[in-house]
Amino acid sequence: MADTRQTAEPAFHQLTFVPEGDEVLVGRADTDSYALFPADGAMLLHKLTTGMPLADAVAWYNASYDEPVDMEDFLETLDDLGFLRSDGDDPVAGAPAAVRYARLGRAVFSPMAWVVYGAMAVVCVVLLVRMPDVRPYPRTLFFTESLLLVQVGLLFAQLPFVFLHESFHALAGRRIGIPSSLGVGRRLYFVVFETTLNGLLGVPRRKRYLPFLAGMVADTLVFCLLVCAAALDAHGNGPGLSFFGRFAVALAFVTALRFVWQFYLFLRTDLYYVFSTALGCVALHDATRALIRNTLCRLLGLRHRTVDLEQWSERDRKVARWYAPFAAAGVLVMLLTAAATAVPVLAHFVRLLVDRLGNAGHPDSGFWDSVGFLALSVVQFGLVGVVALRDRARAREQQRQRQRNGSRTEAAPDSAPAPDPAPAPDPASDSAPAVTPGTAPFPLPAPTTAPLHAEQEHSR
Repeated sequence: MADTRQTAEPAFHQLTFVPEGDEVLVGRADTDSYALFPADGAMLLHKLTTGMPLADAVAWYNASYDEPVDMEDFLETLDDLGFLRSDGDDPVAGAPAAVRYARLGRAVFSPMAWVVYGAMAVVCVVLLVRMPDVRPYPRTLFFTESLLLVQVGLLFAQLPFVFLHESFHALAGRRIGIPSSLGVGRRLYFVVFETTLNGLLGVPRRKRYLPFLAGMVADTLVFCLLVCAAALDAHGNGPGLSFFGRFAVALAFVTALRFVWQFYLFLRTDLYYVFSTALGCVALHDATRALIRNTLCRLLGLRHRTVDLEQWSERDRKVARWYAPFAAAGVLVMLLTAAATAVPVLAHFVRLLVDRLGNAGHPDSGFWDSVGFLALSVVQFGLVGVVALRDRARAREQQRQRQRNGSRTEAAPDSAPAPDPAPAPDPASDSAPAVTPGTAPFPLPAPTTAPLHAEQEHSR
């Protein structure tokens, strides 16, 4: 329990209050700890943060809502959420510090910029209609006869575009004062770029959409630029494309696939966050997965493996009932995309490998190129398997450790001291317990998660 709760009056960290329908989303932008409060509870909290004494706040609430308030329980909930400031914490900051690159973000998404982006899109459409050579399709991935060069070239050449995708997310956040950050992480053995939009839940809902969609805007611009580059190459080299033009079209095809990826609504894609925000949900992804899991378990007679849906908010459960078909449609989009792109590409790879490796008796450059391609592929998939097995072993060890800790807790004597209050909810968790009605106006605010955008794109 925070030290401030032992004093006459509590002290609070800097909090944001954002209306969400009949409720108010209150949170700390610096820790991404948020909670949905009923309107009366949020009003009481707001009065406390503005300096109203506890006794006056209790009297005000009793007079305004004609019901008692359990202030001790309320303060305990606020402490669990990390809203209370202890003696060792830094004092409440005044005006927020200026966010770097905010001016650049405003320029990138200014009205003039949108006019330029629209013009680029129109030019791109005209070129695709009039110049068949610049149209990307699966076979255009093979911009050269070297399979190894195709693999390595596409692997590294698209990294700057993925970086641009994430940069647009970050700039869209900084444009509205969100101290978004862009970093480098790892997924399996891939190096990835990640954007974290800390504090995005602290701004009105209508301002959250552009930071989520900014990456798709970047992908669209990259696609248009690559098509224009290929068109210029065709214009300068007569009929057909040079190596540069073919490479640009191949990258445009990969960029288009990255754009389509956002429609896989069964994943936490950019469009998922847009829909989740528009629908006023907190953990729609997890609630939908749990609902689908329970439905399948009941159909298969495995009711003992169902999960309790009450751990998610009522809004999440309600929306999940009809969002589930859209998530299933995302699976359908993925399968159709694979059938239209991955299968033809894989078939062409196999045909080339069979033809070239068939000359093992008289190896040529094509033979050794195919051997290098296969060796690199084996290393990639082998690393995936090794990392997956390592992560699985770590997860099992952590599970055994938790079980051992639980056994020691159960074996403690009855005279043991009472445990400490429950820890604050993990702000990195998507689970959101439902608000439980009671005599207090705010008995259990639903912990929420700031929709951290960690776009884990990597070259495949």
